Amino acid sequence: MIIVMGHAKLGAGEIDRLAAEMATQIAATRAEDGCLHYGFSRDVLDPDTLIISERWRDNEAIATHFASPHMAAFNAVLGSAKVFEVSVKAYENGEERTLMGG
Repeated sequence: MIIVMGHAKLGAGEIDRLAAEMATQIAATRAEDGCLHYGFSRDVLDPDTLIISERWRDNEAIATHFASPHMAAFNAVLGSAKVFEVSVKAYENGEERTLMGG
C-alpha cells in the first residue's frame, strides 16, 4: 500500500470557488481501480489550506490516476487558482497499525 499525504495553500476563497470541481475529482478518483482512499479536507487553523490524503494499492494505480482525463481536467482547474504552495509526498509502507478506532 502507498500512502499519499500533502497540502496546498490557496488564496482566500479559492477552496470554496473550486468545491464543485473538487467533489467531481474525488468521486472520479474513488471509482478508480487501486484507489483505497482519496480525500480533501481543510486545515482547522487555516481554512485556506487544503489537506490531501490518499491510499493506493500500488504505484501502477497512482500512475494510472495521474494519466486519467479527470486528473488532467482537475489540474487545468487548479491552474486557474491562486496556489501559493503545494507539497504532496508518497510513503510506501509494508505495515499497517491502528492508532485510533477500528
